Amino acid sequence: SLNIEDLGSLKLPCVLHWEFNHFVVLVSVRCNHVVIHDPARGRRIISMPEVSRSFTGVALEVWPGAAFEANTVRNRLSLRTLMGSVHGLKGTLGKIFCLSLVIETINLVMPVGTQLVMDHAIPAGDRGLLTLICSGLLFFILLRAAVSMMRAWSSLVMSTLINVQWQSGLFNHLLRLPLGYFERRKLGDIQSRFGSLDTLHTTFTASIVGAIMDMIMVAGVLVMMILYGGWLTWIVMAFTTLYVVLRLLTYGYYRQLSEESLVRTARASSYFMETLYGIATVKMQGMAERRSARWLNLEIDTINTGIRMTKMDMLFGGINTFVAASDQVMILWLGTSLVIDNQMTIGMFVAFGAFRGQFSDRIGSLTNFLLQLRMMSLHNERIADIALHPRENRKPDLLYEPRLQSVSLATRALSYRYDSQSPPIFDGLDITIAPGESVAIVGASGSGKTTLMKVLCGLFYPDHGRVEVNGIDIQQLGINNYHKMIACVMQDDKLFSGSIRENICGFADEVDEAWMQECTQASYLHEVIMQMPMGYETLIGELGEGLSGGQKQRLFLARAIYKKPAVLFLDEATSALDKESEAMVNHAIKALDITRVIIAHRETTIASADRIIYLNERN
Repeated sequence: SLNIEDLGSLKLPCVLHWEFNHFVVLVSVRCNHVVIHDPARGRRIISMPEVSRSFTGVALEVWPGAAFEANTVRNRLSLRTLMGSVHGLKGTLGKIFCLSLVIETINLVMPVGTQLVMDHAIPAGDRGLLTLICSGLLFFILLRAAVSMMRAWSSLVMSTLINVQWQSGLFNHLLRLPLGYFERRKLGDIQSRFGSLDTLHTTFTASIVGAIMDMIMVAGVLVMMILYGGWLTWIVMAFTTLYVVLRLLTYGYYRQLSEESLVRTARASSYFMETLYGIATVKMQGMAERRSARWLNLEIDTINTGIRMTKMDMLFGGINTFVAASDQVMILWLGTSLVIDNQMTIGMFVAFGAFRGQFSDRIGSLTNFLLQLRMMSLHNERIADIALHPRENRKPDLLYEPRLQSVSLATRALSYRYDSQSPPIFDGLDITIAPGESVAIVGASGSGKTTLMKVLCGLFYPDHGRVEVNGIDIQQLGINNYHKMIACVMQDDKLFSGSIRENICGFADEVDEAWMQECTQASYLHEVIMQMPMGYETLIGELGEGLSGGQKQRLFLARAIYKKPAVLFLDEATSALDKESEAMVNHAIKALDITRVIIAHRETTIASADRIIYLNERN
């Protein structure tokens, strides 16, 4: 067991056992802190007292071999990829830039009008000149208001373009990811990653419009400050640089807090959703108080991180106020001295003060935007976990007419394991199922029956071997085309919010009413539905509220049969039915001219199969 004092002598980077439940990578060791990469929370700077509380004393050193090649892999979406995927964006951005140029030019003219009034109209007592200048300023104000409205509309168009195209594109990609992606992540974390798209969307709409204005204004105001104030401009530049440097120096810590906030929010959200999904278990097991206390702890962790971020914002706000006030006092002192020495007119001094205020505000806003862009890399990486993950093996859609027909199904030297460190669930498995045959797969709990069925359905990719339908590898056929031919009722099947009709028909726009009723009759559900007040229009909740366990299973069966599959996979699909209902359902399914693969423990269901395949630890 290592002591904290020994960390500096380790070969870096190395792996540390952390909090007795996971591992982190130690990157560097300093006198009062260490830098680690935590898979749960990202890059972190940890003080020595916190290291003492979390480090278990176990470390793993890794030494590179002769063939080792260093490689930096960054899962990040490029700006070109993000912006290039939005159609019509370039034209809208060009329009916004032109309109912003007009608005900022008017903003530069306004202080000049004030200077002309103070230096020329007032000393000369020329009311006509005063009227002319004020009329011109009023005209520019009206023009600025009209152009601002046009720019706001263009910004709204750009925001809508980005929002619709990004969200629809990412959601479509998410739905086409393999099932393994979802089984290795919590729903709250996926939801949080998808929500990071809103942050990118905000940055590329409201913030980018403001940044365009700020860049134009900074350049223009800087020129006007030099023309009006000369060397006073360097005083303003010095104070502004001081503020920018302070913001940049604390960026790393602020980013760490932001990452912690995202991770902890996702963790609390996952826990909340998990509790709602298992509310019946929570009540029956008397876990309500423990779940509530645990959720509160997670929520407090999130709130505490948010408080630390707010404290940083307050600190920066105070620093900005102090720097701006010091700058203003210094300019007031030096500028007034120049006016007293007749080196600057009062009007020029007032105009310079207006330009100075605009310059400081725009530099502060532009600094915040640049830091947002840097912070955006955090959200970019989270979205990239979805966007850059390989999709299912999809091929061009083939024309397929759903009809009840029997096909052959076979596996060739099929092997699968959950990860590279786990033993194989099954290895070298060869199964041949003839067209129209009904096969029952049986075995002890944990022998891999459900996993095998998910591989046969194309939901999991095998490590080795292949699955063939009518002699064609389903990967060559394309998972999208293969799924048109099959239907499946899984142990953990789900219903969706909507009517019974919509759930049976998969929310299709066109419904074959006669075939739908045949499907519910085959699953012995039709009469149950007709006894409901709204019949097939009866609404059910997202978890199937309002239906018994047996009714849900019969609804799952009707939904599967409605697809007119060539292969029907059933995983404990009748476990919630009584013996009489099960016998009738098995008889109706057996009458269908399709290939059937059944996983069951009930002897009556197993007996309905033409052949039984026993799956054991050695397959």
